[in-house]
Amino acid sequence: MPEGLVSIGSYSTLYEANLVKSELEAFGVEGQLRDTCAINMNWLWSNALGGIKLQVPESQADEARLILEAEPEEEIDAPVAEAVCPGCGGCNTRYYLDKRGSFLTWLILGVPVIPAFSRMVCADCSRKWRSRG
Repeated sequence: MPEGLVSIGSYSTLYEANLVKSELEAFGVEGQLRDTCAINMNWLWSNALGGIKLQVPESQADEARLILEAEPEEEIDAPVAEAVCPGCGGCNTRYYLDKRGSFLTWLILGVPVIPAFSRMVCADCSRKWRSRG
């Protein structure tokens, strides 16, 4: 006799449901999405149908819930050689988007284009420079 499926989550969009399904599959839990076709045909039905449901086998339901409730691992901030400010030598730097180039391309082309290079700024001395990469 085939094992039954249990709904463990409901999502408004197919994109969101596929992200969660992919996360479970990365941990070896196979899942199915229900009501995807109906909601793709008419997205206004999402609330009426209760969203796109993610279903897993009963035997894996507890494991799936634990995976989804787990906090993501904290990233370790590794020192980057480029993160040192060339002006003051400080490490309090961050990336930023130079909006002037984007605004200029919007005026000329009618479409905002993000510059192809990254820029960094030092929070200590406010120096700005291009990053390599």
